[in-house]
Amino acid sequence: MHTRLFGVVIAAGILTVPTSSFAQVVITEVMYDLAEGPDSGREWIEVYNVGSAAVTLSDWSVFENGKSHKITAAAGGAALAPAAYAVIADNAQKFGTEHPAFAGQLFDSVFSLNNDGESIALRDKAGSEIDSIMYANSMGGNGTGDSLQKIEPAPGTAFSAGIPTPGAGAPAGGLVRTPPKEKKAATKKASSKSVKSAPAVGDSGPAIIGNADTSSDASARSQAASAAIADEPRRTPLWWLGTAAIAGIGAAGVGLARRARKTEWDIIEETP
Repeated sequence: MHTRLFGVVIAAGILTVPTSSFAQVVITEVMYDLAEGPDSGREWIEVYNVGSAAVTLSDWSVFENGKSHKITAAAGGAALAPAAYAVIADNAQKFGTEHPAFAGQLFDSVFSLNNDGESIALRDKAGSEIDSIMYANSMGGNGTGDSLQKIEPAPGTAFSAGIPTPGAGAPAGGLVRTPPKEKKAATKKASSKSVKSAPAVGDSGPAIIGNADTSSDASARSQAASAAIADEPRRTPLWWLGTAAIAGIGAAGVGLARRARKTEWDIIEETP
């Protein structure tokens, strides 16, 4: 879970260095950096007994970060049978909660695996190193949901990243990696763009150019025209007669005015 500068160069992925060529129990899987949430109490390692005799792991310890962490039996007994897998969890209770279908042998310990990489070792009751590995986050499993696993549960074999299989060993068909998840930042950005492109409630929006008449507008105009027609007076024969009389009186008045003006000019011209 903790991070620190890890100044070890690993030439071929991950290095497994057993103290003895007769190592009976080997580390076969490491979950050091979970995909979501804090790592504390959720990290674990898987071990496999390659020997021909049972081994009492409750007498052993996990050595990492310069410290030895005692192993305690949690479920399935203290002895690991030949050709059997077991899980050693940083917190056995949390492991059981997050892996309710797990029915294998479970041990409890207290450790905090480095997210950048480090070495992990198994030590027996006398303090002798039985098996040790060295991992780096460049090999995978760095917050992707994958763990680092051995394809073959034997000393000296390499690790690869794949979907965790605690207590079951690597799948016969080969490791399968956890599908990558969509980045949250990209999802938020896309959502923000979508909101910006939509007009705000109550916004008048862009001006409409052209004949964008709607059915409601046409109906309103029709009603207005009908009202105007209804307001016009009915043009009866009497109305036409009155109109003609008014027009005639007006025309006669204009004619008389013109004749009077002409008479004035004639009088002026005849004056000596």
